Amino acid sequence: MTTSSQNAAQFSGLILLTGQDKPGLAHALFEALSPFSVAVLDIDQIIIKDRLILTVQISLNPAHQSAIEEDLNTLAANLEVDIAAVFSTSATPATKPTSHAIKITSAKLHPKHLMQIAGALLEAGGNIEDLSRIGSDPLEILLKVSGISAVTIQTVIASVASGTEFSITNAV
Repeated sequence: MTTSSQNAAQFSGLILLTGQDKPGLAHALFEALSPFSVAVLDIDQIIIKDRLILTVQISLNPAHQSAIEEDLNTLAANLEVDIAAVFSTSATPATKPTSHAIKITSAKLHPKHLMQIAGALLEAGGNIEDLSRIGSDPLEILLKVSGISAVTIQTVIASVASGTEFSITNAV
């Protein structure tokens, strides 16, 4: 299941597992996929308030789609989670772009603060690649931003953070 071209189209499945987080969910998902000739192309997971959101993109032989769907449905019932899968021909996932980290710290972060930051980054040509909580009390959010230089990010930080209830710094 290897391709010689970065942009080669291949048949893939995007699997979304959601539910109450508990030990063994990722293991069970990969155990269910193990009998098949598949390859993991991309993966991401978040846990918020004991709720798991796990996404996995796999490449596969289209002939195996029905069997994989059946096994995923059985797994979902056995684990008492929700599993959704979408299968299609798509390009190989692109290499993740180089990104710069920004840390936002606030005792109380309001959506308008994130709107201001995201809007300023967008206006400067940036794209938020990842957004995650890294600390509590005060709340600390880490943003990974691509598409703009570190110098531009410094300018954005300076323009957005002045006179606000939160602080923004470059994270290492």
